[in-house]
Amino acid sequence: MSGDVDGAPPPTDAADDAALVDAILREGSEAACRILFRRHTPRMLMSAWRLVGHVDRDADDIVQDSWLRAAASLHQWRREGPLGAWLRGIVVHVALTALRRRVPFEPLDDADALAPAPDRELHLDLESAIRRLPPRARTVLVLHDVEGYTHDEIATRLGITDGASKAHLFKARRAVRAMLGAPLPTRTP
Repeated sequence: MSGDVDGAPPPTDAADDAALVDAILREGSEAACRILFRRHTPRMLMSAWRLVGHVDRDADDIVQDSWLRAAASLHQWRREGPLGAWLRGIVVHVALTALRRRVPFEPLDDADALAPAPDRELHLDLESAIRRLPPRARTVLVLHDVEGYTHDEIATRLGITDGASKAHLFKARRAVRAMLGAPLPTRTP
């Protein structure tokens, strides 16, 4: 195992992650736990923060809950994929559960709901623009464009059709472009 528990987290290496997981499962290694925690928490936190759209404390709670779930099911990690992707999948699940409890997902019928507020500055940074999206549009945008989920996977996770996922993504991208002041693409017949 490489990596210094007290220094900066070492770069993610699938073989190293597997060795750390083995040390945790076999020996209960606290040092291995700390290395994995430091290595993967920043990306997990960013995923959670993007999904909940605000309040850093909510993202922290999601990541903490995700780590607890990961620790309880670490033996179930299939080594075909990277540990980080598996952990972020847990974050997505926990975040979506939290969002469903807080704000019921409603159909996005009104394109005006995504329009930037006229009295606000239009030149926001991308993260701020994403945070301003309604929950469903933000969730679909983050799952598709940031986390790399397909529309079928998003539809299954959110209980919507893949067509609805595509529509939410289109509207979310359009709203982000508008908030950033970027020209919208014109459709040609």
